[in-house]
Amino acid sequence: MKKIIVFLLCAFSASWASADILYLNKGDEINGNILKLDAQAVVISVGGVEKTFLRKDVLKLQFVKEYSAGRAEPLKDGVVAQLLAAPPKPGDYPNDGYLTWLRDVTIDINADKSYTVTKRAVRYVLRERGKSPSSYLSYNYLPDIQKADIDYAYSVTESSVTYLSDISVMAGSPYLGYPSYDRVKLSKFAIPNVQIGSILDSQYRYTTVYRSTYPFFETIAFRFFEPVKLCRLTVTAPEGFALGYKEFNMPKDRVFSVEKRGGRAVYSWALREVPSYKEEPNMPPFMRYAPHVALSAGHGWDELRREFEPLVRERLNITSAISAKAAELAAGKISAAEKTEAIYNWVAAEIKYQPVAMEEYSYLPRNSGEIFAARAGNALDKPFLLYAMLAAAGLKPEFAYAQSKYSLFADNLANIRQFDYAECLLELDGRLLALAPLDDRHRYNELTGILQGAPAFRALGGAGKPALLTNPDPAAEDEVIVETANYILTPEGDLSGEITLRESGEEQAGMRGYKDYKKEDLDKAMESYVHGLHPQARLRDYKIDNLPDLSRNLLFRVSYGVKGYAMTAGRYMILKLPGLEYTARNVSQTERELPIFRYYRSLNSGTVTVRLPAGYRLYHVPTDLKVAAAGQSFSASYKAGKGELAFSQELRCGQTQIEPADYLKYKSFKESLAQFTESWIVLEK
Repeated sequence: MKKIIVFLLCAFSASWASADILYLNKGDEINGNILKLDAQAVVISVGGVEKTFLRKDVLKLQFVKEYSAGRAEPLKDGVVAQLLAAPPKPGDYPNDGYLTWLRDVTIDINADKSYTVTKRAVRYVLRERGKSPSSYLSYNYLPDIQKADIDYAYSVTESSVTYLSDISVMAGSPYLGYPSYDRVKLSKFAIPNVQIGSILDSQYRYTTVYRSTYPFFETIAFRFFEPVKLCRLTVTAPEGFALGYKEFNMPKDRVFSVEKRGGRAVYSWALREVPSYKEEPNMPPFMRYAPHVALSAGHGWDELRREFEPLVRERLNITSAISAKAAELAAGKISAAEKTEAIYNWVAAEIKYQPVAMEEYSYLPRNSGEIFAARAGNALDKPFLLYAMLAAAGLKPEFAYAQSKYSLFADNLANIRQFDYAECLLELDGRLLALAPLDDRHRYNELTGILQGAPAFRALGGAGKPALLTNPDPAAEDEVIVETANYILTPEGDLSGEITLRESGEEQAGMRGYKDYKKEDLDKAMESYVHGLHPQARLRDYKIDNLPDLSRNLLFRVSYGVKGYAMTAGRYMILKLPGLEYTARNVSQTERELPIFRYYRSLNSGTVTVRLPAGYRLYHVPTDLKVAAAGQSFSASYKAGKGELAFSQELRCGQTQIEPADYLKYKSFKESLAQFTESWIVLEK
């Protein structure tokens, strides 16, 4: 006799509906409500009809939880009934996959500072491509301080209701590969039976207990990449609760109110008929342009610093091993800069980065001794270990939290949860450096672009200095590519030459990624590089000096040849300047809604020298160009010498954000460069 395998996915609760599955040995699946189970038989109700199956004929049972939350008649819900009575017309949303009819977020704050966030979304599927993204939802939570659950989720298709069951719910740990940081849990689910014209209604909630190291902070967005009919945020708090908030990018037609109800203060925001965003090249990160509200419990930055400093200092453990390693690295180094660089390089290279955000683990660093022993750390712990080692070496660093450029900063909301990175601050040779050893590609004096000019919060050190500061924001001259190219052109039109690149900042960090390539993969990458210069280019040789050495700048050389590079016509030879290529592909739109965004300023300069073939002279060279717009500038000029042509150029990107009002100027600027690229050089025999 075969055993019955029973899968109890969840314990029963009175508020759950049942939709159990009975699997028979012959392969049939029976869906219904199991009424009775004993050693002889299983009784199941299918469509109101009771059916009995002998135990010997049953392979297994599966008890299924449905997420209905007592919503016995969802078709009578006011929002759903309204949608059923007058569904949206797909023609009114020609570029969208689905419409969010209602996005309703409620935040209830308690007197003990714990709070509950409830999120409801009612969506209507407009066309095929909207089916999957509208039905798939997910959320993270920290199980030791948060309780999260799905209240209900269902689809309405042709007036037929299908509830989400736990068969379609997956819970797990997104960071199993980083066991030391495996704290956050992920729950994701897909609402079943979704078709074009389906209505989807879902609601989930999470409750967070108060922790001073994980305080109340929420950001709620009001516009997305699909349209929203009504987006509403309601926050309730006890009267007298110091709720702080800040609006970002909110339109003038937003509705806002504050009122008192039954001893509680009720804050409400609402936006109607919110259009979808459309993808544009070089868009800023979402939370820099989306309308949203940031919320926090109100107190000041100095108060937060007094609260957090002793908590962070408790984690500072300069062990004998840390002291010994710091002394070893600093040995023989004379200046503070040399000691700093040596220690930074060791932390950057030897402490493996763990890509787990503070939001998903902790805003307090781990014990510095543990970080050192584990040889691993996230964006909080790697900088904290650097702080400990710099202090052990006799330097005077400060430890700070920084907010990346992924979002906007609410300076009136003193909350540690605004920050997503950490860094060490150090005055060296009269210059403030922000040291963030997140990877082994950036040099100690090359701050990653996502933190350049970012707001930061001093947590340790810096007595007498303000709690808030702004990170150094390097000028274009600190993010440089200098290119030198020398070519020889033969009478047959064949070209050969060498390019030398010297880089700094983000550009150098990007190229240093090649250090992890295998030899054969690096060879292929270099082949691809020269092929990008010309379709017929053939790699001859390349060399990247100092690739794994963080203490020295890179020097990149590549030589290649192109057979038949120049065209010949009678006594004339026609060619374009090798390696000169600017395009206007990212400015094809006639207008933009959102800014053009870059993480850092930059300066590209270079010279190209072409030795002319014997028996030829210059007949025509392009006109020099000098143009500037929207914080960008470009200049280029040709100079004829004896038997050669010299070209020099400089492209300066001095502004990281170009507003839509300046887009047409920027478009004209880019088109000028692209047109200049197409200019021909003519030689005469």
